[in-house]
Amino acid sequence: MTFRDRIDQVFKYGEDVIYIAIGLLLFLTAILLLYYSISGIIHYIGESDHVRAALHVLDRMLLTLMIIEIFYTVRVSLKSHALCAEPFLIVGLIAAIRRILVISVEGAYVPEKFDHHMIESGILAALILIFVFSIISLRKNKQTGSLDQQNI
Repeated sequence: MTFRDRIDQVFKYGEDVIYIAIGLLLFLTAILLLYYSISGIIHYIGESDHVRAALHVLDRMLLTLMIIEIFYTVRVSLKSHALCAEPFLIVGLIAAIRRILVISVEGAYVPEKFDHHMIESGILAALILIFVFSIISLRKNKQTGSLDQQNI
């Protein structure tokens, strides 16, 4: 084994250690967000403003989904030592949908920002279409073998 091979092994081991640490932190974050979502539901049961309560809980749940998708990406990267693009696109898609939901409810409470919300919603809608098109393209290319298993 050459010196370069040993260095490469050390770097691979270090990369695995970092991925494991990040994975554990993401997992703990997702558990905490799930706990806060459940406690939020319990807390808001007696509230009169059900729309704001539902938005708060939905926001936490969508954030939890984003964290889980990132966790999945870390898991896949740890197994294959390759970066997979699709989970990142899914996280972006969830984030854009999450923001549109927040904007739609904020629009009901802050009507003076209507113009800004409409512009932002339009940009987010375009982003959602781009994300969906990209995910579909990646999946089609994966099926036909055009990409090297989505590795970037």
